[in-house]
Amino acid sequence: MSLSLHRPTTTSARTRPADTNTQSLTDQAARWADHVLEHGSKLSPSYVTRKALDAVAFSLRHGLRDLAVPTKLIGVKAHQHAVEALSLYDQLPLRSQPRLAVTVGSGGSLTVSAVRSDGSLQRIGRIQPKHVSWLTPLLDTPLSGVWECPGVTVHLQAVTGLDRRARELPVTLGVNVRVSGLGAALDALRASAPAAPRRQRGAVAEPPAPYGVGGGLGAEPSPPVLAVRLWRDADGVARMTCPHVVRHSPSGPEWGYGGSGPADCARSVLVALVGEEASEAHYQAFKAEVVARVPEVGAVISRAAALAWLAGREHPATPVRPARAA
Repeated sequence: MSLSLHRPTTTSARTRPADTNTQSLTDQAARWADHVLEHGSKLSPSYVTRKALDAVAFSLRHGLRDLAVPTKLIGVKAHQHAVEALSLYDQLPLRSQPRLAVTVGSGGSLTVSAVRSDGSLQRIGRIQPKHVSWLTPLLDTPLSGVWECPGVTVHLQAVTGLDRRARELPVTLGVNVRVSGLGAALDALRASAPAAPRRQRGAVAEPPAPYGVGGGLGAEPSPPVLAVRLWRDADGVARMTCPHVVRHSPSGPEWGYGGSGPADCARSVLVALVGEEASEAHYQAFKAEVVARVPEVGAVISRAAALAWLAGREHPATPVRPARAA
């Protein structure tokens, strides 16, 4: 079944670049819609048409030249700690959001994972089943369970629910992603021949994640973790995007006052951001001057701010940036 979308025609030899980009994206959206309906999808033509037009609008709004289809992941409730780590990217522009890995799950499902600094995968959620049938043919031959195709990438778009958290409401965070490079992928699929298999690729973040998802416990994290987010889950329990280095509080970290929980929080944050040696020497002062002042809702503490605090503590409040709405 073929679905026709209006493709604007050129009426002048001096077409403006914006008009050319609109025409190109509309053409890609029409080819994508045809591809969706031709690959056994149960999606209705009306839904595919709306999704194609939304993809054009999304791509134009963000200045993209190759079509990107936005969607949301499912199954993220069980992976909230990994989602919290991704929320550290909420201030980056769309083009700088991290690339995610797609792996083949049971029954042909497509699992989406963040790529840790050591190259291992941390599961976040799954592609919605209604999108699996059209996306799978665009994925390359599996290599160690990881599928990619030249041109097709899955990137983080946004972590949702941070605005509710800023109002101190209980919330399960969600993840929106974008499937990008569809125009090039459709061209590659059409031009590919069975005798010439496509190139295999591994699960490597492109570019490498600017935050070390999962943190590290070495004397000097490599690559260094650039920020740690402190937050509270739906039950009000204190959480961190770095590992809890236990010494004073086996029950977990805390902040906003002086005590054993904040002491472990300070030590864990400094181990992740600046290394174990500096943490051992300064975590009690960091607890008193920084962690004790963190708002109840949480905060983001950057490596740069921690290093500045270590260099001179005349401005102790500056390392903490309160968590903000997305």
